[in-house]
Amino acid sequence: MLKLRQRTSIAALTGALLAGAALGVSPVAADGIVAKVVNSPLNSAGLVRDGYAALNVYLQKPEAQGIEFFNPEVIGYGIPAGGRIEVEMGGGFTRDPAIAMDASAVHMVSGTPQHGLSSKGLGYGSVEGANPNIFVLTAASPEGLPAEKLLPRATVEKLDPIPNIGLKVFHIGLGNIAFTNRGEKGSVTVRIIDANGKVLGSGSAEVEFWDETRPQIHPNNFLHKGQNHNWQRVEPGGTPGKVAGTVPLTFMLFDKSDGPPESREGIVGAGIVSVKQMKEMNFTVPADIDRYDSGLIIKDTDGDGRLDPRRDQIIGGVIDGDLKGYDVRSLEVDGAPVLSQVTGAFSERAGNRFGGAIMQVFYHTEYTAGTYRPTFALLKDPSDLKSGDGTSYTYTVIAEKE
Repeated sequence: MLKLRQRTSIAALTGALLAGAALGVSPVAADGIVAKVVNSPLNSAGLVRDGYAALNVYLQKPEAQGIEFFNPEVIGYGIPAGGRIEVEMGGGFTRDPAIAMDASAVHMVSGTPQHGLSSKGLGYGSVEGANPNIFVLTAASPEGLPAEKLLPRATVEKLDPIPNIGLKVFHIGLGNIAFTNRGEKGSVTVRIIDANGKVLGSGSAEVEFWDETRPQIHPNNFLHKGQNHNWQRVEPGGTPGKVAGTVPLTFMLFDKSDGPPESREGIVGAGIVSVKQMKEMNFTVPADIDRYDSGLIIKDTDGDGRLDPRRDQIIGGVIDGDLKGYDVRSLEVDGAPVLSQVTGAFSERAGNRFGGAIMQVFYHTEYTAGTYRPTFALLKDPSDLKSGDGTSYTYTVIAEKE
């Protein structure tokens, strides 16, 4: 296995955090240690106006901003000894006073996807702060919770070749949902405060609320015992899921709701057709979606168990970054694609709790070492190729020689 590179401790980062507090990294206003706010990967409508607030708050560091912060080799944050972390919900986020501001309403996560940090196992809790919109997270131990001790279950059980360490995401509304979305947008502010009341790091981000529900695509690790599906390492030309110790790229899909925003219906029967497969079909990607340069996400609408963009519905696609992969497609069995299935087919408990559907993908890297960043996007309106992208997620795959 590949060895972890040298890491930097939280203490050494304090000055850099303060110096970098004014840096913005997102199209929506963001600064400091907060990179952005996104819909929860386990809820179908967490950012719909007048609906419940279920979201993720992505953090960052000055020297590891945006997506780079989620490299498992970068240590996240911890709770200072005798100190606290405050998460303040502002703007249109409206508190439901009947819901407790506890650790089931705000949960610490060590990375994407879904590497939750157990509040009971690690010993942290949350209470209401100076105003009713502030979560205050503290450690049970007077020594606090150093980042190096914040390890998800998969890391503790040695399922991850490269472990996730430290706080990197706040999951708001995982269990209890204490806020609703009102108006045009909401804001989230995070402050890390030591025992003397000194702010070690802070940042804020705004997020616009949606007028209506939209199809959703999110990263997911319900399969493979919770192993990390992101930032996997393979040799050039390798494929996560085909190389020993790796797993396919896996997604949670939610369909656009025609009824209540809280619908949890998954997109079933979806998969990916590669550029190579489309060439074999003599299919040319329409100009309205030619940004999908690496493949199309298609829903099998005729029920034949196959994917054909000439007959089935195009619902999204794959956009490669600077380094283009060799091929991206659905898993296959006996020449037929393995299409998305309801979450309950893999985990009855997760299916009952979250709903949705699970899609698995093989992403083949080129024979060039480097960082591959495919973005998987769903059309905002799958009935209209001109509607633009709604939700999306970018996986990172590292191709390097041992």
